[in-house]
Amino acid sequence: MTTRRAGAATSDWAHTEDNPAPEGGMSRDAVNLGLNIFKNGIKDYSEKERELLEWLWGYTFDELAGSKSALTAALGYDWTVLFKIFTGRYEAGLDRFCEAVANLRKRAEAGGSRFVSTVVAERMIEALDYAKDRQAMVSITGPTGRSKTFTAQWWAKHNNHGRARYLRIPSGCTRRTMVQLLCRSCGIGINGKKTADLEARLFKAFDFRNTIIIDEAGHLLPRCGTSVSAIEFVRDLHDLCGCGVALIFTNVYLEEFRHGRLAAYFEQYLGRIKFTVTIPLEVLRDEVAAVVRAFRKDPPEKLLALALKLARSRDGRLRTLFEDLTRAQDWAQKQTREMGYDDLKLASDWRLSGGIWPQE
Repeated sequence: MTTRRAGAATSDWAHTEDNPAPEGGMSRDAVNLGLNIFKNGIKDYSEKERELLEWLWGYTFDELAGSKSALTAALGYDWTVLFKIFTGRYEAGLDRFCEAVANLRKRAEAGGSRFVSTVVAERMIEALDYAKDRQAMVSITGPTGRSKTFTAQWWAKHNNHGRARYLRIPSGCTRRTMVQLLCRSCGIGINGKKTADLEARLFKAFDFRNTIIIDEAGHLLPRCGTSVSAIEFVRDLHDLCGCGVALIFTNVYLEEFRHGRLAAYFEQYLGRIKFTVTIPLEVLRDEVAAVVRAFRKDPPEKLLALALKLARSRDGRLRTLFEDLTRAQDWAQKQTREMGYDDLKLASDWRLSGGIWPQE
């Protein structure tokens, strides 16, 4: 089905098959099948089949941007076959198909960015596991630069893409904006749809198997007035769908929750949170040691001390330390030696000086 119709333009500027519009064919490559329809389509498959198919669904939208061509290339199956499988109309067995999905999953989870297990990351994972296993509402609060976002995205990727939905909330987010963002992440079309209709589709898309991660949840707080409609929708999802919900806050917003003009309301809201992780303001020595050992197994004390100093500065904390260590390691490898104190010092000096390496 196409929503485009050829016009009657006859000038040199008219688009033809030889001169298509830049956006021509884009809609045909999109997986136009909402998660609510997909969940209904696979309901009669076995638990193992549903798990693999839900992973594939999430991978399609998280990693392949909802592209049919990318999905068919990754699996080696035609879209007509995939559509039948996704809608429960495939009459042949799924053994070979599930084997292909399992192999794709192994390849996908083996790649990507390196995850470093720190004491803070493990505590965050414990909270996310709690939300998943008990269908609970949990919160993670901490300063910027402490790998909250990276850890949450890593967890979602390794706990079934399709069952874990990660959503980053923009500033000044309204209820409709949040609903639209969540619909897009689920492949649910939003054009011309009323908010109430989109919400109804989302309520059909999620159940107790799902965990929804709301990053920068502080942006759901009203910037002016007293409307709490956006954050109320999060509670509606949790209550009506029975799904786990993880709220990730930058610590400044927690004060608004506790002492702002809507503190009385949020006191009741916070009471629904069953597991809370509050990340210390100061970077822990154990965190830094774990990060440095990911780059060098036996780091000398002088290197650890410098790394701790850099991580505790106000310009990025662990995020910046990762960048400095990566740059230092690359420099050391070019010199065919192990990274040391001088390399990290050089990398941090380069960053602070605007990117000018001293000549040797």
